[in-house]
Amino acid sequence: MFQSKLIKFCAPTLAGIKCGSLFKFKTQYTLYADELINRYNTIYNKDGIFFFNLFQRNNYSLIYVYRPKYLINHLCSIETQNFLKLYDYKLNNLDDMLNHLKYRFQLLGRTPHEIGLFLGYPLCDVKGFIYNNGKNYKFSGPWKVYDNESETILYFDKCKQCTNLYCNLFKSGVSLDKLISINLN
Repeated sequence: MFQSKLIKFCAPTLAGIKCGSLFKFKTQYTLYADELINRYNTIYNKDGIFFFNLFQRNNYSLIYVYRPKYLINHLCSIETQNFLKLYDYKLNNLDDMLNHLKYRFQLLGRTPHEIGLFLGYPLCDVKGFIYNNGKNYKFSGPWKVYDNESETILYFDKCKQCTNLYCNLFKSGVSLDKLISINLN
């Protein structure tokens, strides 16, 4: 079940198209989720894929899957860093940033808007969502688009095709290891 959810919701990250993805995993035990994440990190960190238990509530964990190299590149602009500073992010290292994101989930009791940056959304769309209270967007797909509509629609299509390909390959018996070795970027 974990692998099928991972592929369904994180294929573009596994394929190197996105810097990060998120999925909800039902479990009754926090320890089990943490053990599973540790096991996956042990296996897949060498491939540049990392797992992080971002939020735990009742019977589910919110699992963040990311590629540190791509994520750092996505967060490196001065504008993005200035934006994250507004939410008290320390930009020293990625671990500090992820732990602060986890803290923000706990503090707010809901998903903080800046999560979009950790999922590869453009800063203009994250700001647009915040400033427009989720309204007045130009297009809606995996996220609400406020700028660069045609470019983003092409990106959405690429992610959708990747997800369909990975899901079909997995259903036909291709292992997660093999899927991860396919880099579509």
